[in-house]
Amino acid sequence: MKLLLLLTTLLYCLPIHAQQLDSLKYPNGWLYYHTYGKGSPVIVLSGGPGNSCLQQEEVAIELGKHYKAILLEQRGTGLSIPVPFDSTTINLKAAVEDIQRLLQKEGISKTVIYGHSWGAMLAMSYAAAHPEKVRALVLANPGYYKFSADFMTTHMNNLRARLGVSDLALMDSLSKKIEGGRATGADSALYNRTIRLAYIYNKADIDSLMAKIYVAKPNVRMQGLMVSDLQRTHFDLSKNLPQYKGPVTVIGSRQDPLAFYTYELKIIRPDIVLHWIQASGHFPMFEQQPAFFEVLEKVMTTSVTHP
Repeated sequence: MKLLLLLTTLLYCLPIHAQQLDSLKYPNGWLYYHTYGKGSPVIVLSGGPGNSCLQQEEVAIELGKHYKAILLEQRGTGLSIPVPFDSTTINLKAAVEDIQRLLQKEGISKTVIYGHSWGAMLAMSYAAAHPEKVRALVLANPGYYKFSADFMTTHMNNLRARLGVSDLALMDSLSKKIEGGRATGADSALYNRTIRLAYIYNKADIDSLMAKIYVAKPNVRMQGLMVSDLQRTHFDLSKNLPQYKGPVTVIGSRQDPLAFYTYELKIIRPDIVLHWIQASGHFPMFEQQPAFFEVLEKVMTTSVTHP
């Protein structure tokens, strides 16, 4: 009886979020997605590429309070593993087609798309290919709008500028071991933790934030294949993003080492509406969650009512 009471108490204390796991069949397997709430649809795309969709689950849960938030397990992540798993099935074209499949399966004629980092890149790519399907884009700290040597150099230099002398020495030492094929699993984990220090504002929170960033193991194979495809095809949204005429809102972090991407993006899309979060790096939904959710709610109210 005491055990039953204890279990009941624990269950009562756990947060319960109405969630539905669904899937759709396509030629190379099954595409999985999670649905939260009811109402106007919003597609939620996580970053990476290759990160688990669960990294953005807290955002999906928050959106699910007022909308039908659909959190996609992107092809090559989670349960959405294609056969074969190679460059023929993991590429930007396929990722864009998957969003189209998802909207068709759910009977969605027009939707808001939320994307973080790589997810924002994918959201913009879909909007460029299917502008008639997108009501609004809501982008959180978007990544590259194009691949260029200058952007990549700026990105890396921004990371290095945010690390101390000892962290830089450790990162460079571990990088050489990884490149030389001499790194252990522990070396790779330490390298990742060290470089992630540059992506957050409060370094003392690194371990708690790492638990959220890597709530589930990313698929590095998917990441490698997708990045290779973006490089091979000379990814550049400046060529086709103008086809999408709808609103674009960016929620950015002032201290994000990738914030310069947002400024560069605004050069090619001057009508972008910017909202800035202070005291946050690349993950404001974790570092400054109340402020982030407050801005997100305001942005969504406007986005959903857009024709």
